[in-house]
Amino acid sequence: MRDLGRRLLIGLAVVAAAVMAIGYAFIAGRIATPIESDLGTFDVPAEADARAVLLADGRPAFIVASAGEVIVLDARGRHAAGFPGRLVAWCDTSIPYFTDPLDDATYAADGTRLAGPTGPGLVRYPVSNADDGMIRVAADGTAAGQLHDFAMPVECDGSQVVHAPTPGEIFDPSVAADEEPPGWVWLEGRLRSEAGEPVLCDGLDGGCATFAPVGGIDPALVPHEEQALIGSFIGRVRDGVIVDLNFVPDPGGSS
Repeated sequence: MRDLGRRLLIGLAVVAAAVMAIGYAFIAGRIATPIESDLGTFDVPAEADARAVLLADGRPAFIVASAGEVIVLDARGRHAAGFPGRLVAWCDTSIPYFTDPLDDATYAADGTRLAGPTGPGLVRYPVSNADDGMIRVAADGTAAGQLHDFAMPVECDGSQVVHAPTPGEIFDPSVAADEEPPGWVWLEGRLRSEAGEPVLCDGLDGGCATFAPVGGIDPALVPHEEQALIGSFIGRVRDGVIVDLNFVPDPGGSS
């Protein structure tokens, strides 16, 4: 009986290992997708329209319906390492496009960089059809390219689509650093360099009595007072430090 029980246990272990191997083979061959790669299911906006959303893990994105295609783009503008992050805004002009509020980079509806500093386009995420005419967003996005010798789009007239928090979900930076809420959080404050380190100050005036340290930004690249980033931000908190900090443009397009 003991030998029979041992053989049964070995047989079950072999079967379990085989099932796991098949599952990993499916994943490697893109026959199946790990659950953590699913970034959520969303409605499709109207044609030639864009919707600002937060994906399942909280990262900001835009869903765009353009030329009969549904496109999902990361809303974070592309910039060199050490510079403050920022979200792009959708300009609803005759030929709609995305604009970066800090370096005047512009991107087409499909994420291709049109003008501004040389660099890649916005990150585009794979999508698939879901039930009831909705789309499912997958991870592993890839950056769009850049067009050269492209004429600058018409100036954005203030009709913009931007990300915005709902009432009651905005943190003071110092409170967020203390409480460390999970995922991406909305913050309100003023980015500045304090004692040679980047910090996000509580409040929108010139004071900085209370603040939270910010990681990933070169203090030498923090804009000076006349160009200071003041208002809404989105980021994450790790070990009392705000990381992945992104300035959020206001609907009027000012920085």
